[in-house]
Amino acid sequence: MSDAGSIKVWVLVFVVLFGVGTVALVGIGCAVGANQCPFTKHTQTSLDGKVLYETNCIACHGISGEGHCCDAPPLRSGDATKLTLAQIEARIANGKPFFMPAYSKKKHGPLSDAQIAAVAQYVVSLRTKS
Repeated sequence: MSDAGSIKVWVLVFVVLFGVGTVALVGIGCAVGANQCPFTKHTQTSLDGKVLYETNCIACHGISGEGHCCDAPPLRSGDATKLTLAQIEARIANGKPFFMPAYSKKKHGPLSDAQIAAVAQYVVSLRTKS
């Protein structure tokens, strides 16, 4: 391989690794709640639990709480169904280190206490939907 071809390969490797590393760091930052997740940076004013769920939770937990990606647990079955409303609110507010960001404004997240309560109520309602 010529020197020019070798340089192109190294530049490509650097660009790919830099891109993957950046995405991983942003994802980890969101997961640990180190700062406000850039994917939910906009101000949210709705108090509708379904709307807030669709904005903040659907990517990982799925449309109807079936669990979708990122090892997010299903919300309609398993251990999640044993959580009380207060426990669900606490999980949404505080997150789960390395798995779910904190959504409480007190933890630099996008949601107020009233919004967290609305999402938690919606999550409970998913248990009874078929």
